[in-house]
Amino acid sequence: MGDKRFHGKAGEEYNLFKLACPHFEELENTLGKVIKEQFQNKNVAEIKVLEIGCGPGFTTLIILDSDKRTKIVAVDNEPVMIEQAKEILKEFIDNDRVQIIEDDALEFLKKQSSDSFDVFASGFTLHNLPNNFREKVIKEIYRVLKSGGIFVNADKYALDNESEHKKSLNWQLHQFKEKYSQINRLDLVEEWTSHYLEDYKPNIVMRESDSIKTMNKIGFKDIKIVFRKQMDAVLFARK
Repeated sequence: MGDKRFHGKAGEEYNLFKLACPHFEELENTLGKVIKEQFQNKNVAEIKVLEIGCGPGFTTLIILDSDKRTKIVAVDNEPVMIEQAKEILKEFIDNDRVQIIEDDALEFLKKQSSDSFDVFASGFTLHNLPNNFREKVIKEIYRVLKSGGIFVNADKYALDNESEHKKSLNWQLHQFKEKYSQINRLDLVEEWTSHYLEDYKPNIVMRESDSIKTMNKIGFKDIKIVFRKQMDAVLFARK
């Protein structure tokens, strides 16, 4: 079972995360650009997308904008996030372009047919999962993707060089302190700092080389980092 890590203020006011992540939009837009480029010359009526950890729907909106043919199954296990997403994505839910499901990532994946999605796309989700659970999730993602389907993840991939990673982590912690102090939200400084330090624990930290090695072992190909600023990166792969 995946942990619920956004039940507090971080989840209730996730929109403020962007305030302390200066390149958030560039990261998310890169994810959308990748999807657009992969499908712009393909004559298909529908692009079926699986999004794990949709949160309040920020990444979902980027996916929807990448191609008008996208239809998204968006999964999250946090009720507070689901409620925000339902409000933000109401138009697309009403038009049958988005289906939101509250479920555990792995349990949901196990119920899906093999070779049933064209795209897996996600933002700031997989890094939250413990390493052994994450590998099980990625194996299931591989199974449910169609042959030639793509994996695009905008997320926190820790740098392999430990010294450089610590610099990147400290840079982000400074952003939380500076930006949230300016709006008198020391509670968010504390909560996001705690969250990021939790991500750094050995059983959770998602390192770039380890991730690529694991995905290669599972069967993914064309694995590459297509964007990186600090610890945040977009990883692309194909089944």
